[in-house]
Amino acid sequence: MPELPEVETVRKVLKKDILNLSIDEIIIRYDGIIEGDKEYFIKNVLNKQIVDILRRGKYLIFKLNEGYMLSHLRMEGKYFYVPKNTLDNKHVHVIFNLSNGYSLLYQDVRKFGKMTYKTEEDLYSTHPIIDLGYDPIIDINPNYQELYKKLQRKKVQIKTALLDQSIITGLGNIYVDEVLFSSKINPERLANTITFNEFMDICNESVRIFKLAIENKGTTIRSYTSSLGVEGNYQNFLNVHTKNICPHCKTALIRVKINGRTTYYCEKCQRWY
Repeated sequence: MPELPEVETVRKVLKKDILNLSIDEIIIRYDGIIEGDKEYFIKNVLNKQIVDILRRGKYLIFKLNEGYMLSHLRMEGKYFYVPKNTLDNKHVHVIFNLSNGYSLLYQDVRKFGKMTYKTEEDLYSTHPIIDLGYDPIIDINPNYQELYKKLQRKKVQIKTALLDQSIITGLGNIYVDEVLFSSKINPERLANTITFNEFMDICNESVRIFKLAIENKGTTIRSYTSSLGVEGNYQNFLNVHTKNICPHCKTALIRVKINGRTTYYCEKCQRWY
């Protein structure tokens, strides 16, 4: 958390606020947020103009007039867009002072978030973007057969396979639970037992659920809340994640840990075969 719908919501809001502004000053208080050399990052981002904001999976991609800045929010990363010198706290780790007198602040309580600079040539041909799988919102005609072959090579539980971003990107703990419930697939099943038709159900449900979540500006629960004046409402549509009773058969939901992630599912409605 945040997952694809929350990152897409942040992208849309930021795009309204900071497009065509220049980055006049960069203040980095915690070097660990920057992947690679900090001075290289500053040299290539400073004085650049933000000409677009894109997204792939859970990555925000700030398109500059020369190159790109990638940002991954991880568990608790948030952006604040405020007048310069009007907001500060110990969890603000990167400050971008902009040409209009405002600042874009990056706050991260856990310090797990990452930023990096990529050239035009490297953006889609190097880590991390090259490692990402099918994006259910961006990719209109993916090669489902090739994606399914990759899934068949995964000898792990289907929830773990979907969380690793190499098959379907943008899914996190909340939305994997929801997609697998809607697809009637038990999250503890091995990924290589999933049939092609079941995989297509997963892909189609990912599209449907993501679109509905984006319409509702994401899910606002636990560690993720909007910092840009937007409150998500998709938590009102969740079927199983954080719930106790199956909305279909009315039996108690199972709550287990899968690869360290709290997982909710219905043992009656979600298939083992």
